[in-house]
Amino acid sequence: MSAAASEHHQTWTRSLAASWPTVALIGLTAFLFARLLPDITGKPLHEDEAVAGLISARPLGDLLHTVVLDRGGAPLHFLLAHVALAIDTTPESLRWLSLVFALATVPLCYDLTRRLAGRFAGLIAAALAATSQLLLVYGTFGRMYSLFAFSSALAADLFVRALERPHRHKVLAAAAAALLPLAVHPFGAFLFFAEAAVALWLWRGRSLRAALPVLAVALLALPLLLADLRLSDRYAPEAGQDLDSGTSVGAATVHALGGAAGGRGVAFAIFVLLATAGVLAVARRRPAVATFAVLTIAVPPIALAVASAAGVAGDRLGPRHLIFMLPLWIALVATGATQVGALLPAKMRVAALAAIVAAAALAPSAVSEPRTIPTGSERAVGAPAVWLARQLGPGDVLYPYSPVFLAALPVAREARAYSREPVALARAVKRTGPTHTVFMSIPLREPANADALRRAGVGFRAFPSWLILESRGPFANGTAALGSAAKLLKIVAPLVTEPNAHAYVEQIRGTACAALIRLRSTC
Repeated sequence: MSAAASEHHQTWTRSLAASWPTVALIGLTAFLFARLLPDITGKPLHEDEAVAGLISARPLGDLLHTVVLDRGGAPLHFLLAHVALAIDTTPESLRWLSLVFALATVPLCYDLTRRLAGRFAGLIAAALAATSQLLLVYGTFGRMYSLFAFSSALAADLFVRALERPHRHKVLAAAAAALLPLAVHPFGAFLFFAEAAVALWLWRGRSLRAALPVLAVALLALPLLLADLRLSDRYAPEAGQDLDSGTSVGAATVHALGGAAGGRGVAFAIFVLLATAGVLAVARRRPAVATFAVLTIAVPPIALAVASAAGVAGDRLGPRHLIFMLPLWIALVATGATQVGALLPAKMRVAALAAIVAAAALAPSAVSEPRTIPTGSERAVGAPAVWLARQLGPGDVLYPYSPVFLAALPVAREARAYSREPVALARAVKRTGPTHTVFMSIPLREPANADALRRAGVGFRAFPSWLILESRGPFANGTAALGSAAKLLKIVAPLVTEPNAHAYVEQIRGTACAALIRLRSTC
């Protein structure tokens, strides 16, 4: 072989070595896209998606007031959903938004793990992310959860980069990125304070003046933390029957980690061992990063358990709320897998690591799909949404958030939607002006007794899967409108005999009464 040909061959080999991780990342991201795409239109609409859609469709000022002051919590996903709905007014735009951030999480998991254990470990992490049960479920769920995973991965990646080379611009970028999870979900505070604890420890004894720009950025967390305080009494006991209770802190944590990578049972136990090996490997080389990872994964369940025992936390905790752990958990598992693989003969190494990825993809599910309720299917919501689109106008109220109201977008954006949480409901009602009609949606598993409703003088429209109640005004204000709705629900409750529908009517009536009592009105 001539010298020129040899040089060309070496150049081609180096180019291939440099580009194959990119090709692999594109393939893994495309694989996740192919898995998620059918769910954009194939899954029934969920009430939680209706919360995001009906709030985000409102004018920007009303959106921010609802999110920050009425509900309390983080506004970023609602703002992004507002933009998405301005481009495409259908509920599917919420799911496309989630899909984009789910896909973007894959390369971030690669880059985070690459910084800890090299490119090969990074590709294992990307493969684990592309097969993650949490991303497969919540990657098209029209709420903030895939955005939460993405922002957590970005924050962790930039923080690890800043620890590698603590130049000012990298430290400032890490500080700014640490705010993103907090702007997406209140539990982003766990990641934020884990970074802050490690950073303060590393900075001890140094000049405070040099850290002032970073501290100035970190102070931007205060408004977000104050908004999260509005959440503290959202799930008060007076809410009535809770139809959406969650699980214990321990179970939610195990399911969240298994949903990130490992599933449940024996497979999850193996992944716990791999993650432990990953922590030990990182601790030897990068103790600050290992401390950050352990604080992010171990502290939240302890803090939440203490808060639950003290009665200051709600009971709706689920794996989706802990999705911020996904990037670091995957990074630790991939790092541990690489360490274990290094102990094997070269011929067995790739096969063993491929087996780990396959085990993650085929592991028993640790996360359940929430979009299984048939009343949210296109067939169920289609006819009532068309009817609602002809009825709704400015000054109307929708109670509570529901898939059938979400399906009535874009017309439904003209009406104000109410929560079925008494504290948030009371806050929204207090600032509601003159109201024309309150529309209430009741999901059905069997047809409603239309004759009994007519004899009782109830205004309604019955569909196979939904009963739409109408409390017509005009009403002088939101309190009067909600009072009329509560009275109508009291009349309807004994007439709706199907158990689940009856429980739902009683629950939203109980919420309405609790809100009216907060407003010093009668029910």
